[in-house]
Amino acid sequence: MPVLLVLAGCLLAARPLLAAEGSGSGWGIWLFVGRVFNLAVVVGLLVWVARKPLANFYANRAESIREQLAEARRARAEAEAKLAEIEARMSRLDQELGEMKAAAEKDAELEYKRLVEAADEEARKIIGKAKEEIGGITREAYLGLKAHAAELAVNLAGQKIKGQITDEDRRRLFEGFLAGLEEKK
Repeated sequence: MPVLLVLAGCLLAARPLLAAEGSGSGWGIWLFVGRVFNLAVVVGLLVWVARKPLANFYANRAESIREQLAEARRARAEAEAKLAEIEARMSRLDQELGEMKAAAEKDAELEYKRLVEAADEEARKIIGKAKEEIGGITREAYLGLKAHAAELAVNLAGQKIKGQITDEDRRRLFEGFLAGLEEKK
């Protein structure tokens, strides 16, 4: 294609040059034909000399285009594969979210049960300690009440005895006590 453009350019450029020279010679049309022939020979030589580099250029260019197309196909295939993978993951996303929600609910339920059991165990321990403390306080109160009742009974008996014992009874008790001491000796 470029060779034809060069040839057409040369032919168009030669016409004004020929017209400027004049028509005084006797060659007429043969002069024009000769010049066109010379031009064709020069263009032919240029084409023949440039043929190999142009062929290499176009072959390299074609190969480069093929490689770019192959790379574009590979990139497109990779992009389509990634798109398919993303679409598959997106379709599984609802399922994965559902599974995650179910697992979280199950974990929350287990944690709730564990906390309830721990709270029940703690309540049992507190109740046991409270019962022990109440039992201890009850025993102390019972013993204190018993001691107080005994003290009151002794005081009351002492007062009754004081009110009912005469000096004669005291002397007789004292002598009986002394007699008991002498017998133990």
